[in-house]
Amino acid sequence: MSGGPVRARFGSWNDGGMSRPLITTVGCCTSTTARIAVTAKHGLSHARLVFRSGEGVFQERTLRLTQPVGSSFLQGSFELEGLAASSTVEYAVAVSASEDGLPSLAQLSDSKGLGRFRLLPPPGQPLRIGLVSCNGGHTVNDHDRRHAMWKRLGEVVSAGEVDLLLHVGDQVYADHIREAWQLADLDDHLTPENEEAMQRLREAFRTLYCDTWQRPELASVLGSVPSMMMWDDHDIFDGWGSHDEVTPADRAFFEAARTTFEEFQARLNPPAFSDSYGFGWVSNGIGLLVLDARTHRSWKDQTVIGRRQWAEMDAWLEAQACAGLKRLYVVTGVPPLHAKVAAASRLLEKLGMTAYLGDVRDSWMAPNNAEELRKLLNRLFEFRKCSPCTEVTLLSGDVHVGTTARLRSRVPFHKRSDLDQPEITQVVSSGIGSEPPSGFIRKVVELGIGSEAVDMYQDLFTGRLLELPGNPDGRVLFRRNFAVLDLGAAGKGGWDPDLNLRVRYFAEGLARPIEQTLLAL
Repeated sequence: MSGGPVRARFGSWNDGGMSRPLITTVGCCTSTTARIAVTAKHGLSHARLVFRSGEGVFQERTLRLTQPVGSSFLQGSFELEGLAASSTVEYAVAVSASEDGLPSLAQLSDSKGLGRFRLLPPPGQPLRIGLVSCNGGHTVNDHDRRHAMWKRLGEVVSAGEVDLLLHVGDQVYADHIREAWQLADLDDHLTPENEEAMQRLREAFRTLYCDTWQRPELASVLGSVPSMMMWDDHDIFDGWGSHDEVTPADRAFFEAARTTFEEFQARLNPPAFSDSYGFGWVSNGIGLLVLDARTHRSWKDQTVIGRRQWAEMDAWLEAQACAGLKRLYVVTGVPPLHAKVAAASRLLEKLGMTAYLGDVRDSWMAPNNAEELRKLLNRLFEFRKCSPCTEVTLLSGDVHVGTTARLRSRVPFHKRSDLDQPEITQVVSSGIGSEPPSGFIRKVVELGIGSEAVDMYQDLFTGRLLELPGNPDGRVLFRRNFAVLDLGAAGKGGWDPDLNLRVRYFAEGLARPIEQTLLAL
Protein backbone atom coordinates (compact mmCIF):
# COMPACT_ATOMS: atom_id res chain seq x y z
CA MET A 1 0.00 0.00 0.00
CA SER A 2 1.45 3.30 -1.05
CA GLY A 3 0.77 6.73 0.39
CA GLY A 4 -1.21 7.66 3.47
CA PRO A 5 -4.93 8.06 4.12
CA VAL A 6 -6.93 9.09 1.08
CA ARG A 7 -9.59 11.76 1.26
CA ALA A 8 -11.38 14.17 -1.01
CA ARG A 9 -13.72 17.11 -0.48
CA PHE A 10 -15.50 18.16 -3.59
CA GLY A 11 -18.80 19.76 -4.47
CA SER A 12 -20.36 22.96 -5.73
CA TRP A 13 -18.97 25.05 -2.91
CA ASN A 14 -16.27 27.77 -3.15
CA ASP A 15 -12.90 27.66 -1.46
CA GLY A 16 -11.52 31.15 -0.95
CA GLY A 17 -13.53 32.46 -3.88
CA MET A 18 -12.51 29.62 -6.22
CA SER A 19 -15.34 27.74 -7.96
CA ARG A 20 -15.19 23.98 -7.73
CA PRO A 21 -16.71 21.61 -10.29
CA LEU A 22 -20.11 20.17 -9.51
CA ILE A 23 -18.66 16.66 -9.78
CA THR A 24 -15.07 15.41 -9.74
CA THR A 25 -14.55 11.69 -10.38
CA VAL A 26 -11.36 9.65 -10.59
CA GLY A 27 -11.66 7.21 -13.49
CA CYS A 28 -9.48 4.50 -14.99
CA CYS A 29 -5.90 4.53 -13.64
CA THR A 30 -2.73 2.50 -13.92
CA SER A 31 0.33 2.58 -11.67
CA THR A 32 1.61 5.66 -13.57
CA THR A 33 -1.46 7.23 -15.26
CA ALA A 34 -4.75 8.71 -14.08
CA ARG A 35 -7.99 10.15 -15.43
CA ILE A 36 -9.85 12.88 -13.56
CA ALA A 37 -13.29 13.75 -14.95
CA VAL A 38 -15.10 16.97 -14.07
CA THR A 39 -18.60 18.38 -14.58
CA ALA A 40 -19.26 22.09 -14.12
CA LYS A 41 -22.35 24.26 -14.19
CA HIS A 42 -23.32 26.55 -17.05
CA GLY A 43 -20.92 29.38 -17.83
CA LEU A 44 -17.85 27.81 -16.23
CA SER A 45 -16.12 26.64 -19.39
CA HIS A 46 -12.49 26.49 -18.26
CA ALA A 47 -10.89 24.16 -15.72
CA ARG A 48 -7.49 24.05 -14.10
CA LEU A 49 -6.03 21.03 -12.35
CA VAL A 50 -3.01 21.15 -10.08
CA PHE A 51 -1.50 17.87 -8.96
CA ARG A 52 1.57 16.12 -7.72
CA SER A 53 2.39 12.44 -7.37
CA GLY A 54 4.43 11.14 -4.49
CA GLU A 55 6.96 13.71 -3.30
CA GLY A 56 7.07 15.55 -6.61
CA VAL A 57 6.33 19.21 -7.17
CA PHE A 58 2.90 20.49 -8.10
CA GLN A 59 2.12 20.74 -11.82
CA GLU A 60 -0.85 22.21 -13.62
CA ARG A 61 -3.09 21.41 -16.57
CA THR A 62 -5.71 23.68 -18.11
CA LEU A 63 -8.70 22.36 -20.04
CA ARG A 64 -11.50 23.89 -22.10
CA LEU A 65 -14.70 22.08 -21.11
CA THR A 66 -17.27 21.04 -23.69
CA GLN A 67 -21.00 21.71 -23.51
CA PRO A 68 -23.43 19.27 -25.17
CA VAL A 69 -26.18 20.86 -27.26
CA GLY A 70 -29.03 21.97 -25.04
CA SER A 71 -27.15 21.26 -21.83
CA SER A 72 -26.56 23.57 -18.90
CA PHE A 73 -23.59 21.43 -17.81
CA LEU A 74 -20.02 21.33 -19.13
CA GLN A 75 -17.62 18.42 -18.97
CA GLY A 76 -14.03 17.41 -19.55
CA SER A 77 -11.38 14.92 -18.46
CA PHE A 78 -7.74 15.39 -17.51
CA GLU A 79 -5.42 12.57 -18.67
CA LEU A 80 -2.26 12.37 -16.58
CA GLU A 81 0.81 10.35 -17.56
CA GLY A 82 4.29 9.76 -16.22
CA LEU A 83 3.23 9.87 -12.57
CA ALA A 84 5.40 8.47 -9.79
CA ALA A 85 4.72 4.74 -9.81
CA SER A 86 2.02 3.54 -7.41
CA SER A 87 2.11 6.81 -5.53
CA THR A 88 -0.54 8.95 -3.88
CA VAL A 89 -1.74 11.81 -6.09
CA GLU A 90 -2.72 15.10 -4.45
CA TYR A 91 -4.87 17.38 -6.58
CA ALA A 92 -7.36 20.21 -6.79
CA VAL A 93 -9.61 21.45 -9.60
CA ALA A 94 -11.11 24.89 -10.14
CA VAL A 95 -13.43 26.14 -12.87
CA SER A 96 -14.10 29.60 -14.28
CA ALA A 97 -15.84 31.40 -17.13
CA SER A 98 -12.45 32.23 -18.65
CA GLU A 99 -8.89 30.97 -18.48
CA ASP A 100 -7.79 34.31 -17.01
CA GLY A 101 -10.26 33.85 -14.17
CA LEU A 102 -8.75 30.57 -13.03
CA PRO A 103 -6.68 30.55 -9.83
CA SER A 104 -2.95 30.09 -10.17
CA LEU A 105 -1.00 26.93 -9.41
CA ALA A 106 0.14 28.46 -6.11
CA GLN A 107 -3.40 29.34 -5.08
CA LEU A 108 -4.85 25.94 -5.91
CA SER A 109 -2.03 23.89 -4.42
CA ASP A 110 -2.40 25.83 -1.19
CA SER A 111 -6.18 25.49 -1.04
CA LYS A 112 -8.13 23.62 1.61
CA GLY A 113 -9.75 21.39 -1.01
CA LEU A 114 -6.84 19.13 -1.94
CA GLY A 115 -8.06 15.65 -2.77
CA ARG A 116 -6.01 12.47 -2.68
CA PHE A 117 -6.15 9.11 -4.38
CA ARG A 118 -3.71 6.26 -4.90
CA LEU A 119 -2.57 4.98 -8.26
CA LEU A 120 -2.77 1.23 -8.79
CA PRO A 121 -0.23 -0.88 -6.92
CA PRO A 122 2.88 -2.30 -8.64
CA PRO A 123 2.46 -5.33 -10.95
CA GLY A 124 3.36 -7.97 -8.36
CA GLN A 125 0.62 -6.84 -5.99
CA PRO A 126 -3.00 -7.91 -6.60
CA LEU A 127 -5.74 -5.30 -6.78
CA ARG A 128 -8.20 -4.93 -3.91
CA ILE A 129 -11.53 -4.29 -5.55
CA GLY A 130 -14.57 -2.62 -4.03
CA LEU A 131 -17.93 -3.83 -5.38
CA VAL A 132 -21.01 -1.56 -5.23
CA SER A 133 -24.39 -1.37 -6.93
CA CYS A 134 -27.96 -0.10 -6.57
CA ASN A 135 -27.60 3.44 -5.28
CA GLY A 136 -31.30 3.86 -4.48
CA GLY A 137 -30.94 5.94 -1.34
CA HIS A 138 -34.35 7.50 -2.04
CA THR A 139 -35.92 4.21 -0.93
CA VAL A 140 -34.75 4.84 2.65
CA ASN A 141 -37.26 6.83 4.68
CA ASP A 142 -34.81 7.79 7.42
CA HIS A 143 -32.83 10.71 5.93
CA ASP A 144 -29.87 10.11 8.26
CA ARG A 145 -29.52 6.56 6.91
CA ARG A 146 -29.77 7.34 3.21
CA HIS A 147 -26.06 7.65 2.51
CA ALA A 148 -24.72 5.88 5.59
CA MET A 149 -23.14 3.05 3.58
CA TRP A 150 -21.38 5.54 1.29
CA LYS A 151 -19.94 7.19 4.38
CA ARG A 152 -18.71 3.81 5.58
CA LEU A 153 -17.24 3.05 2.15
CA GLY A 154 -15.44 6.38 2.33
CA GLU A 155 -13.87 5.29 5.62
CA VAL A 156 -12.70 2.00 4.08
CA VAL A 157 -11.24 3.83 1.08
CA SER A 158 -9.56 6.39 3.34
CA ALA A 159 -7.97 3.53 5.29
CA GLY A 160 -6.29 2.40 2.07
CA GLU A 161 -8.21 -0.86 1.66
CA VAL A 162 -9.54 -0.38 -1.90
CA ASP A 163 -7.47 0.05 -5.08
CA LEU A 164 -10.31 0.07 -7.62
CA LEU A 165 -14.07 0.58 -7.22
CA LEU A 166 -16.43 -1.30 -9.54
CA HIS A 167 -19.92 0.19 -9.82
CA VAL A 168 -21.89 -2.65 -11.42
CA GLY A 169 -25.28 -1.05 -12.05
CA ASP A 170 -27.99 1.39 -11.01
CA GLN A 171 -25.60 4.21 -10.17
CA VAL A 172 -28.61 6.51 -10.48
CA TYR A 173 -32.36 5.79 -10.35
CA ALA A 174 -34.15 7.46 -13.24
CA ASP A 175 -37.57 5.81 -12.77
CA HIS A 176 -39.13 8.97 -11.38
CA ILE A 177 -38.25 10.87 -14.58
CA ARG A 178 -40.26 8.38 -16.62
CA GLU A 179 -43.13 8.47 -14.13
CA ALA A 180 -43.25 12.28 -14.18
CA TRP A 181 -43.41 12.40 -17.98
CA GLN A 182 -46.15 9.79 -18.01
CA LEU A 183 -48.22 11.61 -15.39
CA ALA A 184 -47.95 14.83 -17.38
CA ASP A 185 -48.82 13.00 -20.62
CA LEU A 186 -45.53 14.25 -22.04
CA ASP A 187 -44.51 10.93 -23.56
CA ASP A 188 -47.65 10.45 -25.70
CA HIS A 189 -45.83 11.82 -28.75
CA LEU A 190 -42.27 11.37 -27.52
CA THR A 191 -39.87 9.85 -30.04
CA PRO A 192 -36.08 9.93 -30.42
CA GLU A 193 -36.58 12.20 -33.44
CA ASN A 194 -38.34 14.91 -31.39
CA GLU A 195 -35.18 16.90 -30.67
CA GLU A 196 -36.83 19.57 -28.53
CA ALA A 197 -38.29 16.97 -26.19
CA MET A 198 -35.07 14.94 -26.25
CA GLN A 199 -33.06 17.95 -25.08
CA ARG A 200 -35.40 18.35 -22.11
CA LEU A 201 -35.20 14.66 -21.36
CA ARG A 202 -31.41 14.51 -21.53
CA GLU A 203 -31.22 17.52 -19.25
CA ALA A 204 -33.44 15.76 -16.70
CA PHE A 205 -31.00 12.83 -16.66
CA ARG A 206 -27.99 15.18 -16.32
CA THR A 207 -29.64 16.94 -13.40
CA LEU A 208 -30.28 13.57 -11.76
CA TYR A 209 -26.60 12.64 -12.03
CA CYS A 210 -25.50 15.95 -10.56
CA ASP A 211 -28.06 15.88 -7.75
CA THR A 212 -27.09 12.31 -6.86
CA TRP A 213 -23.31 12.51 -7.13
CA GLN A 214 -22.92 15.89 -5.42
CA ARG A 215 -23.93 14.38 -2.08
CA PRO A 216 -20.87 14.79 0.18
CA GLU A 217 -20.79 11.09 1.08
CA LEU A 218 -20.72 10.10 -2.60
CA ALA A 219 -18.49 12.94 -3.76
CA SER A 220 -15.86 11.99 -1.21
CA VAL A 221 -15.65 8.43 -2.57
CA LEU A 222 -15.83 9.37 -6.26
CA GLY A 223 -12.94 11.80 -5.84
CA SER A 224 -10.66 9.52 -3.83
CA VAL A 225 -10.46 6.12 -5.57
CA PRO A 226 -10.33 5.03 -9.24
CA SER A 227 -13.78 3.97 -10.48
CA MET A 228 -15.18 1.97 -13.41
CA MET A 229 -18.92 1.76 -14.08
CA MET A 230 -21.49 -0.26 -16.02
CA TRP A 231 -25.17 0.57 -16.26
CA ASP A 232 -28.24 -1.49 -15.49
CA ASP A 233 -31.98 -0.91 -15.85
CA HIS A 234 -32.55 1.89 -13.32
CA ASP A 235 -29.91 4.01 -15.05
CA ILE A 236 -32.52 3.99 -17.86
CA PHE A 237 -35.84 3.03 -16.24
CA ASP A 238 -37.05 0.00 -14.30
CA GLY A 239 -36.98 -3.18 -16.35
CA TRP A 240 -35.55 -1.71 -19.56
CA GLY A 241 -35.34 -4.51 -22.15
CA SER A 242 -37.53 -6.93 -20.19
CA HIS A 243 -40.94 -5.68 -21.36
CA ASP A 244 -43.03 -7.24 -24.14
CA GLU A 245 -42.88 -4.22 -26.42
CA VAL A 246 -40.64 -1.18 -26.83
CA THR A 247 -42.63 1.97 -27.61
CA PRO A 248 -41.18 5.07 -29.30
CA ALA A 249 -41.27 6.78 -25.88
CA ASP A 250 -39.36 3.83 -24.37
CA ARG A 251 -36.72 4.20 -27.06
CA ALA A 252 -36.51 7.94 -26.43
CA PHE A 253 -35.83 7.37 -22.74
CA PHE A 254 -33.19 4.79 -23.62
CA GLU A 255 -31.45 7.20 -26.02
CA ALA A 256 -31.45 9.99 -23.42
CA ALA A 257 -30.09 7.60 -20.80
CA ARG A 258 -27.46 6.34 -23.24
CA THR A 259 -26.18 9.86 -23.95
CA THR A 260 -25.88 10.76 -20.28
CA PHE A 261 -24.39 7.36 -19.37
CA GLU A 262 -21.61 8.19 -21.83
CA GLU A 263 -21.18 11.67 -20.34
CA PHE A 264 -21.02 10.61 -16.70
CA GLN A 265 -20.13 6.91 -16.45
CA ALA A 266 -18.60 5.44 -19.61
CA ARG A 267 -15.97 8.21 -19.83
CA LEU A 268 -14.37 6.78 -16.69
CA ASN A 269 -13.78 3.36 -18.27
CA PRO A 270 -11.16 1.78 -20.54
CA PRO A 271 -12.02 1.69 -24.27
CA ALA A 272 -15.29 -0.12 -24.92
CA PHE A 273 -16.29 -2.77 -27.42
CA SER A 274 -17.55 -1.44 -30.75
CA ASP A 275 -21.35 -1.49 -30.36
CA SER A 276 -21.82 -1.76 -26.62
CA TYR A 277 -20.28 -0.32 -23.45
CA GLY A 278 -18.75 -3.63 -22.41
CA PHE A 279 -14.97 -3.76 -22.11
CA GLY A 280 -12.05 -5.97 -21.20
CA TRP A 281 -9.14 -4.74 -19.08
CA VAL A 282 -6.04 -6.36 -17.60
CA SER A 283 -3.86 -5.19 -14.72
CA ASN A 284 -1.68 -6.80 -12.05
CA GLY A 285 -2.45 -10.37 -13.10
CA ILE A 286 -6.21 -9.73 -12.99
CA GLY A 287 -8.58 -9.56 -15.93
CA LEU A 288 -11.86 -7.66 -15.90
CA LEU A 289 -14.52 -8.55 -18.46
CA VAL A 290 -17.34 -6.06 -17.90
CA LEU A 291 -20.42 -6.95 -19.96
CA ASP A 292 -23.07 -4.50 -21.08
CA ALA A 293 -26.34 -6.37 -20.50
CA ARG A 294 -28.71 -3.45 -21.27
CA THR A 295 -27.83 -1.96 -24.65
CA HIS A 296 -29.01 -5.01 -26.60
CA ARG A 297 -31.39 -6.58 -24.09
CA SER A 298 -34.73 -7.53 -25.63
CA TRP A 299 -37.24 -9.89 -24.05
CA LYS A 300 -39.07 -10.26 -27.35
CA ASP A 301 -35.91 -11.08 -29.32
CA GLN A 302 -34.48 -13.24 -26.50
CA THR A 303 -31.20 -11.32 -26.37
CA VAL A 304 -29.17 -9.97 -23.44
CA ILE A 305 -25.64 -9.41 -24.73
CA GLY A 306 -26.01 -8.90 -28.48
CA ARG A 307 -24.28 -10.67 -31.37
CA ARG A 308 -21.33 -8.32 -31.83
CA GLN A 309 -20.59 -8.11 -28.09
CA TRP A 310 -20.54 -11.92 -27.96
CA ALA A 311 -18.01 -11.95 -30.79
CA GLU A 312 -15.82 -9.29 -29.18
CA MET A 313 -16.08 -11.02 -25.83
CA ASP A 314 -14.94 -14.28 -27.45
CA ALA A 315 -12.00 -12.57 -29.12
CA TRP A 316 -10.96 -10.91 -25.87
CA LEU A 317 -11.18 -14.20 -23.93
CA GLU A 318 -9.16 -15.98 -26.61
CA ALA A 319 -6.45 -13.33 -26.35
CA GLN A 320 -6.29 -13.74 -22.56
CA ALA A 321 -6.23 -17.55 -22.55
CA CYS A 322 -2.42 -17.56 -22.78
CA ALA A 323 -1.83 -14.36 -20.83
CA GLY A 324 -1.25 -16.08 -17.48
CA LEU A 325 -4.05 -14.31 -15.60
CA LYS A 326 -4.41 -15.43 -12.02
CA ARG A 327 -8.02 -14.27 -11.70
CA LEU A 328 -10.70 -13.29 -14.20
CA TYR A 329 -13.59 -11.22 -12.88
CA VAL A 330 -16.66 -11.19 -15.14
CA VAL A 331 -19.20 -8.43 -14.38
CA THR A 332 -22.79 -9.19 -15.41
CA GLY A 333 -24.91 -6.69 -13.43
CA VAL A 334 -27.75 -9.17 -12.85
CA PRO A 335 -26.37 -12.33 -11.18
CA PRO A 336 -26.58 -15.54 -13.25
CA LEU A 337 -27.60 -17.42 -10.08
CA HIS A 338 -30.26 -16.03 -7.77
CA ALA A 339 -33.75 -17.30 -6.97
CA LYS A 340 -35.66 -20.13 -8.61
CA VAL A 341 -37.07 -17.90 -11.28
CA ALA A 342 -39.75 -20.12 -12.77
CA ALA A 343 -41.35 -20.80 -9.39
CA ALA A 344 -41.19 -17.11 -8.42
CA SER A 345 -42.77 -16.07 -11.72
CA ARG A 346 -45.69 -18.48 -11.35
CA LEU A 347 -46.30 -17.35 -7.79
CA LEU A 348 -46.28 -13.65 -8.67
CA GLU A 349 -48.61 -14.19 -11.61
CA LYS A 350 -50.99 -16.27 -9.48
CA LEU A 351 -51.12 -13.50 -6.88
CA GLY A 352 -51.59 -10.79 -9.52
CA MET A 353 -48.28 -9.08 -8.58
CA THR A 354 -47.33 -8.41 -12.18
CA ALA A 355 -45.42 -5.23 -11.27
CA TYR A 356 -42.56 -7.47 -10.13
CA LEU A 357 -42.45 -9.60 -13.27
CA GLY A 358 -39.92 -7.25 -14.86
CA ASP A 359 -37.44 -8.18 -12.12
CA VAL A 360 -38.08 -11.85 -12.79
CA ARG A 361 -37.62 -11.37 -16.53
CA ASP A 362 -34.31 -9.61 -15.90
CA SER A 363 -32.96 -12.88 -14.52
CA TRP A 364 -30.57 -14.89 -16.64
CA MET A 365 -32.62 -17.97 -15.80
CA ALA A 366 -35.88 -16.49 -17.14
CA PRO A 367 -37.18 -18.51 -20.13
CA ASN A 368 -36.35 -15.95 -22.84
CA ASN A 369 -32.83 -15.47 -21.45
CA ALA A 370 -31.94 -19.13 -20.91
CA GLU A 371 -30.07 -19.58 -24.19
CA GLU A 372 -27.93 -16.51 -23.49
CA LEU A 373 -27.17 -17.93 -20.02
CA ARG A 374 -26.04 -21.19 -21.61
CA LYS A 375 -23.74 -19.27 -23.96
CA LEU A 376 -22.28 -17.23 -21.09
CA LEU A 377 -21.58 -20.21 -18.84
CA ASN A 378 -20.24 -22.31 -21.72
CA ARG A 379 -17.76 -19.59 -22.67
CA LEU A 380 -16.56 -19.06 -19.09
CA PHE A 381 -16.07 -22.77 -18.43
CA GLU A 382 -14.27 -23.11 -21.76
CA PHE A 383 -11.96 -20.25 -20.74
CA ARG A 384 -11.36 -21.93 -17.38
CA LYS A 385 -10.22 -25.05 -19.24
CA CYS A 386 -8.08 -23.18 -21.79
CA SER A 387 -6.44 -21.08 -19.06
CA PRO A 388 -5.91 -23.60 -16.24
CA CYS A 389 -3.92 -21.15 -14.11
CA THR A 390 -6.87 -18.70 -13.97
CA GLU A 391 -9.63 -18.64 -11.37
CA VAL A 392 -12.95 -17.30 -12.72
CA THR A 393 -15.37 -15.25 -10.60
CA LEU A 394 -18.65 -13.61 -11.61
CA LEU A 395 -19.41 -10.22 -10.01
CA SER A 396 -22.97 -8.89 -9.87
CA GLY A 397 -25.40 -6.54 -8.13
CA ASP A 398 -29.07 -5.73 -8.91
CA VAL A 399 -30.93 -7.92 -6.39
CA HIS A 400 -30.54 -5.79 -3.21
CA VAL A 401 -28.95 -8.61 -1.20
CA GLY A 402 -25.46 -10.04 -0.80
CA THR A 403 -24.61 -13.65 -1.69
CA THR A 404 -21.72 -15.88 -2.70
CA ALA A 405 -22.11 -19.03 -4.77
CA ARG A 406 -20.43 -21.82 -6.67
CA LEU A 407 -21.53 -22.68 -10.19
CA ARG A 408 -20.76 -26.11 -11.64
CA SER A 409 -20.64 -27.48 -15.18
CA ARG A 410 -21.62 -31.06 -15.91
CA VAL A 411 -20.43 -30.82 -19.52
CA PRO A 412 -17.62 -33.41 -19.95
CA PHE A 413 -15.74 -31.14 -22.38
CA HIS A 414 -15.24 -28.53 -19.64
CA LYS A 415 -13.12 -30.85 -17.49
CA ARG A 416 -9.43 -30.10 -17.18
CA SER A 417 -8.84 -33.74 -16.27
CA ASP A 418 -10.86 -36.87 -15.57
CA LEU A 419 -11.00 -35.98 -11.87
CA ASP A 420 -11.87 -32.32 -12.39
CA GLN A 421 -15.22 -30.96 -11.23
CA PRO A 422 -15.49 -27.69 -13.17
CA GLU A 423 -16.63 -24.85 -10.91
CA ILE A 424 -16.51 -21.06 -10.89
CA THR A 425 -17.53 -18.65 -8.12
CA GLN A 426 -20.02 -15.79 -7.95
CA VAL A 427 -20.09 -12.75 -5.65
CA VAL A 428 -23.13 -10.45 -5.42
CA SER A 429 -23.12 -7.13 -3.53
CA SER A 430 -26.32 -5.05 -3.57
CA GLY A 431 -27.29 -2.46 -2.70
CA ILE A 432 -25.22 0.31 -1.21
CA GLY A 433 -28.24 2.62 -1.15
CA SER A 434 -31.33 0.52 -1.89
CA GLU A 435 -33.22 -1.24 0.86
CA PRO A 436 -33.24 -5.07 0.83
CA PRO A 437 -36.44 -6.97 0.03
CA SER A 438 -38.92 -7.02 2.91
CA GLY A 439 -42.31 -8.45 3.75
CA PHE A 440 -43.87 -10.71 1.14
CA ILE A 441 -41.17 -10.12 -1.49
CA ARG A 442 -38.51 -11.24 0.98
CA LYS A 443 -40.55 -14.41 1.55
CA VAL A 444 -40.63 -15.02 -2.21
CA VAL A 445 -36.84 -14.64 -2.36
CA GLU A 446 -36.34 -16.95 0.62
CA LEU A 447 -38.65 -19.58 -0.87
CA GLY A 448 -36.68 -19.44 -4.10
CA ILE A 449 -33.31 -19.96 -2.47
CA GLY A 450 -32.33 -23.09 -0.62
CA SER A 451 -29.28 -25.10 0.31
CA GLU A 452 -29.66 -27.52 -2.58
CA ALA A 453 -28.20 -27.02 -6.04
CA VAL A 454 -30.35 -25.09 -8.51
CA ASP A 455 -30.64 -26.24 -12.10
CA MET A 456 -29.49 -23.32 -14.24
CA TYR A 457 -29.80 -24.89 -17.70
CA GLN A 458 -31.16 -28.35 -18.51
CA ASP A 459 -29.13 -29.96 -15.76
CA LEU A 460 -25.89 -29.08 -17.59
CA PHE A 461 -25.12 -26.16 -15.27
CA THR A 462 -26.06 -25.94 -11.60
CA GLY A 463 -25.43 -23.42 -8.84
CA ARG A 464 -25.55 -23.33 -5.07
CA LEU A 465 -25.50 -20.38 -2.68
CA LEU A 466 -22.97 -20.61 0.14
CA GLU A 467 -23.43 -19.90 3.82
CA LEU A 468 -22.07 -16.49 4.81
CA PRO A 469 -20.17 -16.93 8.09
CA GLY A 470 -21.57 -14.67 10.79
CA ASN A 471 -24.56 -13.60 8.71
CA PRO A 472 -27.75 -13.73 10.85
CA ASP A 473 -29.77 -14.75 7.77
CA GLY A 474 -27.59 -17.59 6.55
CA ARG A 475 -27.00 -17.63 2.80
CA VAL A 476 -28.56 -14.25 1.95
CA LEU A 477 -27.44 -10.91 3.38
CA PHE A 478 -30.67 -8.92 3.74
CA ARG A 479 -28.89 -5.65 4.61
CA ARG A 480 -27.58 -2.73 2.61
CA ASN A 481 -23.98 -3.55 1.81
CA PHE A 482 -20.87 -3.19 -0.27
CA ALA A 483 -18.06 -5.73 -0.68
CA VAL A 484 -14.26 -5.64 -0.81
CA LEU A 485 -12.47 -8.42 -2.73
CA ASP A 486 -8.89 -9.22 -1.78
CA LEU A 487 -6.56 -11.75 -3.41
CA GLY A 488 -3.53 -10.89 -1.32
CA ALA A 489 -1.77 -12.51 1.58
CA ALA A 490 -2.92 -10.67 4.71
CA GLY A 491 -0.61 -7.75 5.52
CA LYS A 492 2.09 -8.77 3.04
CA GLY A 493 1.04 -6.98 -0.14
CA GLY A 494 1.52 -10.07 -2.36
CA TRP A 495 -0.71 -12.77 -3.77
CA ASP A 496 -2.30 -15.36 -1.55
CA PRO A 497 -0.08 -18.41 -2.19
CA ASP A 498 -3.16 -20.58 -2.69
CA LEU A 499 -4.94 -17.97 -4.90
CA ASN A 500 -7.94 -17.87 -2.59
CA LEU A 501 -10.37 -14.93 -2.71
CA ARG A 502 -11.27 -13.12 0.50
CA VAL A 503 -14.68 -11.40 0.37
CA ARG A 504 -15.65 -8.90 3.04
CA TYR A 505 -19.21 -7.59 3.21
CA PHE A 506 -19.62 -4.29 5.02
CA ALA A 507 -23.28 -4.38 6.00
CA GLU A 508 -25.60 -1.88 7.61
CA GLY A 509 -26.15 -2.55 11.31
CA LEU A 510 -23.11 -4.84 11.69
CA ALA A 511 -20.06 -3.42 13.43
CA ARG A 512 -17.66 -5.87 11.77
CA PRO A 513 -17.64 -7.03 8.15
CA ILE A 514 -18.84 -10.50 7.25
CA GLU A 515 -15.80 -12.30 5.90
CA GLN A 516 -15.67 -15.36 3.69
CA THR A 517 -12.79 -17.04 1.91
CA LEU A 518 -13.67 -18.60 -1.44
CA LEU A 519 -11.10 -21.32 -1.97
CA ALA A 520 -9.42 -21.59 -5.33
CA LEU A 521 -10.98 -24.37 -7.40
